[in-house]
This record gives sequence, structure tokens and C-alpha cells, in this order.
Amino acid sequence: MNYEEFQEKWQSEWSGTELGAIRAFLIGVLEYLSDEDEGSRMVALTMPETSLKADGSPGRDAFLEYFANDSGNSAKSYLGGTPDNGYSFDYDHPIEMLPNSAPGETRSKIFIQSGGKDLPTPVHLRREEDGSWRVSNVSSMATGVKRMK
Repeated sequence: MNYEEFQEKWQSEWSGTELGAIRAFLIGVLEYLSDEDEGSRMVALTMPETSLKADGSPGRDAFLEYFANDSGNSAKSYLGGTPDNGYSFDYDHPIEMLPNSAPGETRSKIFIQSGGKDLPTPVHLRREEDGSWRVSNVSSMATGVKRMK
């Protein structure tokens, strides 16, 4: 996916919901692993300005170096990847909000399930003034996953 396609999806579809913002972030991470410049621009769209460096690129809050440590398997695990399928993923794989989530008007804590972890993962988001949701804490998603079988 190139940046223009990503930006179009972000504006028309993903930014309006918590799960859409999470999906966009994960896709941005995976694109970052193959093209740092393009992927970095994608990830930056999904994060609040306070999480970006002065040049507009994602700061440490994106945990990109942690996602890179396992070839992106952590990110892939939320898009259909499992140890059994070699962390094969699909950008359209359904992401489900689990019942213990706490959605809100301006801030949300959403739990999602990884295919490579036993416990659900919390993701913190906040709604910006323009109505778009941005991921504000993704550290739990960047933790490792089970090894491939």
C-alpha cells in the first residue's frame, strides 16, 4: 500500500473509529518495516501531534524499533497472524473490540486479541478536535509474541 492509498483510507474510513485507527497504525507499522520513509508517514497520521518529533515523524511512542525486533510478528498477530500460520497476515482481517474495553467520547481503552498472545492487549486512543481517533499508547502491542511452530 502506498502513502496516498493509506491517506485516503485514513480520511474516508479508518480515522472515524477506534478500531479503524488501530488497524491503520498496524498497517503503518508493517509498511514501515519494508519502507521506513513511507511507513513512518503512515504511522504519523495515526498518532497525536504530541507523540511526533519536531519533523513530524513518529517518536518513541510508536515503538517502531520493538515491532522491528520480531520482523513485525507482533503487528502481524493482530491482522490474522499466528504461530501456526507463520504470522501470515491480511490488512482486512477483522479486529474485534473485546467486552472489557472502555470506549469513551474523547478517550478510549480498547482491548484487542492477538493471534500470538494468550491475553488481550490494551490500546489507548484519544479523539482529536477534528473527530479523528489517534492511538496514544501502543506499548502493549509492541511486546513479543509466541514463536512460530
